[in-house]
Amino acid sequence: MALQKLSHATLRTPDLERSVEFHKETLCLEEMERVGGKVYLSCGIDGAFDVAMIQGGTGVESFAIAADDEQDLADIGRRVVAAGGAIRDMTDPEPGVAKALEFDLPPQKQKMQIVVLKDERRQHYFSPGARQANRKGGLSPQDLDHITLRVGPDATTTLNYLIDVIGFRASDIVEFPGGQSRLAAWLHVGDYHHDVAMFAGAPHETLDHLAWTIPNIEHMKMMLDQIANSDIETEAGPGRHGVGSNLYSYFRTPDGNRYELSGEMPRCVDRKAGPKVWRADQPGIFSAWGAPFPESFKTGS
Repeated sequence: MALQKLSHATLRTPDLERSVEFHKETLCLEEMERVGGKVYLSCGIDGAFDVAMIQGGTGVESFAIAADDEQDLADIGRRVVAAGGAIRDMTDPEPGVAKALEFDLPPQKQKMQIVVLKDERRQHYFSPGARQANRKGGLSPQDLDHITLRVGPDATTTLNYLIDVIGFRASDIVEFPGGQSRLAAWLHVGDYHHDVAMFAGAPHETLDHLAWTIPNIEHMKMMLDQIANSDIETEAGPGRHGVGSNLYSYFRTPDGNRYELSGEMPRCVDRKAGPKVWRADQPGIFSAWGAPFPESFKTGS
């Protein structure tokens, strides 16, 4: 029994049809279906949806972590209730999901889900060459990679909840000067460096960015050309992060949400090892290559 990885996320957009067009025409995702005002989109590797878009505002509405089986859902449900939370059993799970439970993640109350995928959506591994291009000839991401949340003025509450209640492990933590509170943290449930990360932010912000897996720097360059041809500027990158060491490029979607193209995410080889703790004023946190932290990154959505 175990948690596996980030399965999918639902984001908000002020213009649903414009958002769907961007995801299909620029990122080359496939539209799977529409249910109750929500549009489900997929990278196309496993037949499951990766992101859903709904009308109204910006930021994250919900995100889901895949679990091995229903016993995991029951165990986590008991721990959430014991920690003072309320569980919502989803009687009508989303496409590709067999069973799910949902609860509010403190303190910003993003909706977090633990899901068991339907058997036909489960695969032991994915080919690195799977669906490199869609039928129009454009490049798409390979999969959903990770989500980075905005969690209020101090990341400590969300960090501790995900570790103590849900069962995440911390890879890296950034402390504010003095060490009394946390600016950021990166956590994982599987083998990769992070599935969920978080930054301190304004009370109204819920999302820093949603990240997509790309296989290598060449794929990243071609996708950035594709994005630039849609008149969308790169916000940061290409580069390599100091924390996490993954390749990155960031841009803002027409929705106002930030996306990352992420590649070469390292594996955490020792699950018993503790996290690396950084001071917020240490160099090299954002970029291993010396790029400064972008001023625009002080805000999320």
